[in-house]
Parts: sequence; C-alpha cells; structure tokens
Amino acid sequence: MQMKRMIVVSLLCLSISSCTGQQGAITVTSTNTPSSSIATLAPTFTPTPNVLNLTPDFTATPSTTGVLTNLGPEGGLFRNLLIDPETPATIYVVTYGGGVFKSTDDGGNWRSINMGLTRYIATLAIDPLTPKTLYAGAYSGEFFKSIDGGENWRLVSHLFSFRALVINPLTPTTLYATTDSNGVFKSIDDGENWNQTSLPKRSVFYALAIDPTTPNTLYAGRGASSDSIGVFKTTDGGQTWSKTSLQGLEIFALAIDPKTPSTIYAGTERNGAFKSTDGGEHWVVANTGLPYKAMVYNLKIDSKEPNTLYAATTAGLFKSKDGGEFWRAVKNDFGGTFISTLAMLTPDGLYAAIYPVGIFKSTDDGGTWHALDSTPISTAVYSVVVDPTTPTTLYVAVDSGDIFKSTDRGRSWRSLNTSTDMEAVHVVAIDPSKPMTVYAGARRGIFKSDDGGESWRVVKIGFPHSGVNLIKIDPTAATTLYVGTYSSGLFKSVDGGENWRLLDIPQVGPTPSWAHDLVIDPTNPDILYVGSSYGFCKSIDGGENWRFDPSMPDTLYIGTSGRGLFSLKLRK
Repeated sequence: MQMKRMIVVSLLCLSISSCTGQQGAITVTSTNTPSSSIATLAPTFTPTPNVLNLTPDFTATPSTTGVLTNLGPEGGLFRNLLIDPETPATIYVVTYGGGVFKSTDDGGNWRSINMGLTRYIATLAIDPLTPKTLYAGAYSGEFFKSIDGGENWRLVSHLFSFRALVINPLTPTTLYATTDSNGVFKSIDDGENWNQTSLPKRSVFYALAIDPTTPNTLYAGRGASSDSIGVFKTTDGGQTWSKTSLQGLEIFALAIDPKTPSTIYAGTERNGAFKSTDGGEHWVVANTGLPYKAMVYNLKIDSKEPNTLYAATTAGLFKSKDGGEFWRAVKNDFGGTFISTLAMLTPDGLYAAIYPVGIFKSTDDGGTWHALDSTPISTAVYSVVVDPTTPTTLYVAVDSGDIFKSTDRGRSWRSLNTSTDMEAVHVVAIDPSKPMTVYAGARRGIFKSDDGGESWRVVKIGFPHSGVNLIKIDPTAATTLYVGTYSSGLFKSVDGGENWRLLDIPQVGPTPSWAHDLVIDPTNPDILYVGSSYGFCKSIDGGENWRFDPSMPDTLYIGTSGRGLFSLKLRK
C-alpha cells in the first residue's frame, strides 16, 4: 500500500523548489488571513533551488484541499503600540513580520490592516490633528501613508531602513525619521520627499523625540556607531545638531515632559535611565530601584501628572512617581518580563505589550492589569513538529527563540520555559520511539528534554561557527541523529550525540551547503532527502554519498514569517 507523504515546511517566501526545470502554480484560498497576504504559491524550478524544512508526519489529518487553515499560535514581538487620541478605544499595534493590526473595541478584537503594506514595519505614527491619517516606515525603506485609519495604504516614498518616526504636532505635514544606518531625515510634504539632516551619516539612531510646544527642538538617541554615541539636540528643525552632555551610551528611548519640555528622560542599553532638567545640558542618573544594567526600551510620561512615568525594560515594567528619583517594579501577572513597548492616554489607561505573552491594560496607574481578549497573530514560525503517537500535540519554535506547545491541534498554546542557554531556538525534533523525548536546536547547540519540554539539559554545545537549524532522528535507531547548521553543513551522530562527523552534501559554489531540512525514509533509514541551499538531494547510504533528486511533496504544513502556522494540501 502506498503511503502518502505529509511534509512540514517553514517558509519565509512561500515558494517550493526542485532541480527539474519544470514549472507550475498552486492556487490557495485562505479563510483566516486577509486577501493581500497569501494569494498564490508559485513554485520556481531552478538548477540551484532553495528548499526549506521537510518533516514527515504520517498520522496527521490534512486540511481541505487548497485551503489554508490558521493554527496560531498568537503573540509575537510588538514594535509599536499607539492609541487614537480622539477615540481611545481604537488601538494600533505594529508587529515584527506581521505588519499592523487594529482594534476598535479597546483590544477586544483585532484585525490585520495591511492592504498595500509590507509586513516588516518598523515604526508607526498618528497625525495628532487628523488621527485617521497614519504613517508607516518599513525596515526595507518604504514609507507608507493611510488617510482612512489604516484600511488602505499608499506607498509614498523610499528612504533607508526606518527606526523611529515623529510628527510636528503643530504642522503635521512635517515629519522626522531615524534610519538604521544613515542618520536622521526630514520631510515637509507628508513624506513625499526627504532631506538628510546634518547628523552624522552611517549612524543608527534608535530614538527620536520632539518638543510638543517648540517643535523645531528635537532630540535623537544614537547607538551602534563607531563614532560618538548618546543624545543629540537640534533647535532649528534639524538644520544643525549638537551633542548633549549624555554621551558614550547607546540610547534606546527618549521622552519629553509635556508640561516642562526642558525635562527629558533617556533610556539606555545597559545603564538604565537618565534625566535632564535643562534641555540636555546636564544629565543625572535616574536608576534607583531599576535592576542592575537594566535595558530600557521605552519610556512613557503621564500627561496629567508628568512626575509619573513608566519604564519598559527587559526585566519588567517599572514606575516612578517622583520624576525618576525612585522606581518600583509594577506588580504584574503577565507571565513574561520583556516589555517591548508601551502606550498611554490619560485618563483612559496604560497599555503594555509583553513578549511573547500579549497585550495588557491597566486603568489604575499600573496597580492591576488585565489581558486584552485577543492578541494579533505576529509570530514567525521557524519549526513545527507533530507527536507521531499523539498527533494532537504539536511543538513550534518561533521568532523569539522560544518553544510553544499545543495539545489540542493548535487551538491553544503555552510557552515552554527555556533556560538562558537555550537562546535562539530555531528547530524542534521528537524521538519517534519516545515522544516525550524532545530535542531543541539553538544558537549554542543542542538541548534535550525527557518530559515533553518541561525541563531541558545540554546534549552538545557548539558547532563550528554556526547555530543549529535542523535536527532529525533515525526512526529505527534513536541514537542516530542528524544536525544541520546555518553555515557549517550537515552533521551525523550514531551514539546519541556524543560524537559528530560532517557529511558531504553536494555544493555548487565555494560556500558549504546549508541543509534547510532532511527527511528520513521510515521504511529504510539509509535513504535520506535533504532540501539544501543548492538543491533537493538524496542519499541511499545514510549520508555517505548524495545526488540531486526531483521528488516533490504533495501535502504541507507551512510556518510563515509573521502569520503563524498553516496547513495546506496541494492539488495534484
């Protein structure tokens, strides 16, 4: 009896490749994603294709032919969180890889508003006088505008990779933007044209703040530069800039007191918070109560009580009621500590985006919090595996480097607690003979769990110059493992990971072949299939020798960048 092959594929570009020179197209209808997100999968067949994650599952039930079914998980890294100043129940969230989401019922429900917009948005800004006008800057340099609250977007111009964006509150056609490596730019025509300011080129400016009463005065926070880093100031709309006395520190956040604009706060990479009361001439450390070497990502000031401010850090959320003199940790039941962004609109409340948990709201100055009813889907899925004996159980590795587990076919997920040594987990594998035994491939090496992901131990630390992107286990001999790395090729162990040797996958150029994924024939484990950076290859002797092979899968699980996990049965 011929057994159908079920394949799991993690795709960023949603394309499938082989080595045959044929062409074809697969039409897909999605019931859970906007029409602009996935319309057609068109395989491109070239002599040197790029084939991604192939993992067999012979028990899972395929989805309806040609229909993508959204399986989650929800959550992800939130880049911006903004509140409509006229309609506080309207909230916008920018997610890494998932684009922009909007809620009009105070976070009860969310929907994607990416029509005409790239998914990789770095920053978002709301016109303070006309809140339905939005501006979005992308990592790839595109600049977009919407005049209908994000329902439709128009590509306005191209710049460099965006970091931060602010609007002149008195003249909203004047915009300022920081870029990833080219300093600060200014536009006076709604972003149609941009001029570079006099700040140093080839510099990353993470933060930007504009004086609400004298908008020709701005502050820019510089980091990741071989030259001087710190806070810079202009008083003439960017024509000239000068260094403030806060130098030598990478600046991630800036906030200006709305009632006393000469008071400025700065959040740094590893040195906590600083405060100036004279427009940046002098700065004092404002760290009492903050954790040692706290990384401050975001600062928000209460517009009604400016001495009250909040700091979003990698160690949690902190609050000061005396202008930064003392800080205390905000009691939370978030289930996570990485506060990636904050939004505040007095007296409506304070919002905190916690990665990878979701978005929370407080209406009593951070005293108590409640989770919003739903969270935008914004997780980039790197790897997904299905328990071979209990196909309702799934594991995924996501863009945070974390591992999620579902025991109900993806209806709900929970994060597995991983140690700090397991940072940047990109792949998960299950021992087919002992499904409670799970392996994780991370930046530093391979980790193993014998209790379904509840606890982990080190198997192998360090492959040559590379992290782990692939782990596969021989279904007939669990001590035989295959590991793929990002730049060092494919390795094999026959003693449970104690010793490893490099397998010689075919390559076309001088760079070692990157094995995106590998399938082991369940009836003959000496037969291997590899989707590599140079093609779809086959071995019939356990990896000793390889040849290119034209075989193609017919059923896929698809892990996307920014849209969660989908299942798809391909038409024949």
